[in-house]
Order: sequence, then C-alpha cells, then structure tokens
Amino acid sequence: MDALVQSLCFFCAVVIGAPEPALPRGADDIWFSKEAIGAHEYLLRLSTTDLIGDTQSSRQARLDAFAQRLAEEVCPNRFELSEAERSSWPRAFPHYAKQYLVRCR
Repeated sequence: MDALVQSLCFFCAVVIGAPEPALPRGADDIWFSKEAIGAHEYLLRLSTTDLIGDTQSSRQARLDAFAQRLAEEVCPNRFELSEAERSSWPRAFPHYAKQYLVRCR
C-alpha cells in the first residue's frame, strides 16, 4: 500500500509542476502572449486583424508600437527589443503576426 501512495504522490507532483501554456490575451485589435525564455528574456507573440483601409505598413506600425509598450511593462528600466524572425521562414505578405524578443538589462 505504501508503494501505491508514493506513486500517486509522484504523479500529483508531476501534474502540478507542469508549466502552464501562454494563452493569448486581447488588447484593442491585437492579441498577444508573453513567454519567459530565459533569465530576463521574453518572447512576445503578437497578431492583429484587418481594419478598413488597412495597409501592410499600418499593421506593422501597430504591432511595433504595441511591442514597444509591452516591453516597457515587462522591463521597466532598460531593454533591447528585436524582431524574432528567422531567415528560413518564408516571406509572405501581408503580415498579420510578428514575434519579438525582449532582453531586460
């Protein structure tokens, strides 16, 4: 009986200790998630929708401005914000989503 209780306790510890997925949250017309990927490093995943008369540059500007505001919330002091795009990913237009890497200093 003792082995059964120990195995159940191990199962509970594994289930309770599992990381939670980063669920996207909405703010205005942008959905975002923030994932900690290291000490003082975060991955921001942003996506937006089409607005009437929307262009690629206006979507890009909205995503960039939102990423800047979110990075200021995550790192209240100094930070480095960069796009987290890989060169191997296809260049398809229009862009409705972007990823950013935030490094707090």
